[in-house]
Amino acid sequence: MKVLLGGGGTGGHLFPCLAVAEKLLELGHEVFYIGTVNGIEGRKRELLPEKYKLLNVKGVRGKGIKSIFNVFITFKAVQGALKIVREFKPDKVVLFGGYVSFPLGISAKITGTPLILQEQNSIPGRTNKLLSIFSEKVLIGYKSAEKFFGKKAVFTGNPTRKEIVLAAENKETIKKEILEELGLNSYKKTLLVVGGSQGALWLNEIMKKTVPFISKYSDKLQVVHITGEGKSLELQSIYEKAGITARVFPFFEKIWKLYVVADGAISRSGALAVSEISLFGIPTLFVPFPYAVDDHQYYNAKELQERGGCILKRQEELTPDSLSKIIENLLFDIIISKKLSENIKKFGVRDSTEKIVKEILKDG
Repeated sequence: MKVLLGGGGTGGHLFPCLAVAEKLLELGHEVFYIGTVNGIEGRKRELLPEKYKLLNVKGVRGKGIKSIFNVFITFKAVQGALKIVREFKPDKVVLFGGYVSFPLGISAKITGTPLILQEQNSIPGRTNKLLSIFSEKVLIGYKSAEKFFGKKAVFTGNPTRKEIVLAAENKETIKKEILEELGLNSYKKTLLVVGGSQGALWLNEIMKKTVPFISKYSDKLQVVHITGEGKSLELQSIYEKAGITARVFPFFEKIWKLYVVADGAISRSGALAVSEISLFGIPTLFVPFPYAVDDHQYYNAKELQERGGCILKRQEELTPDSLSKIIENLLFDIIISKKLSENIKKFGVRDSTEKIVKEILKDG
């Protein structure tokens, strides 16, 4: 089968798309990937399938001249996407979100190519709501998203890269080796702090203020903190002055290694983060990025909280003192941490990629 895959802009759209591309190629199918020039895929071209094209696409939100300019770029992108679809002649077009989805979805409609959508979040984006009108089906990562798509919705979970699934399955076997690789202690509890591509700044700031409150645990606590660009040296120094063992990185390519060693986590609640953390059964405090469209990060974690699988707090609900108490519960309260771990693990869908590929290959 020839499958055209589209999605990107952020890791939350790109990596699920790449997980499916990898599986399709493994099964011997032909894949053509479409992304955007300015997205993460433009900076990580080495991760893309052999056949790919990056389009210049922007959102149409905005006012005045900017909005008109973006509409013009989108029109040009539709022309570019239509040319690719007509030349590649895919059996299916499968879209994972991001600005590129709109021109590809329109191109699928114009050419009569069957269209499948994958919606990672509990609250779908505007583009997927629109494209779902003429899609064949919508593969959802959250059961709560079903109400937006009706009979077209198929629950699959969110696709996860093979190396992450393997790491989750072998967590206990490889944990000691990765702790040694990172220079961490096996007798200490490890807290992972990760903010995602947009949300690291606020978590960095509150952790700076929280360090004095958790320094009393320095003999049994260590931290791995992903700060985003430009903040790692400052935070490394703050942890060191408090006597806390810490490994601080602006970015960490093989994030699964950090999931393996984490005994507890503080994270934003993007769909990809929630899905991956769930696979590892990490007791987690989710702090939704408050400016996410339609507040979807809050609802991503809300579904999990209702199942007893995480602690969920908005930014304004947290102080350094209250955050330090949550950290204590995540790492050192055996009853709380065990319950959270068991419940969040139930939310993870290990075979989500296989389920999605099966849906793509149906009837053709």
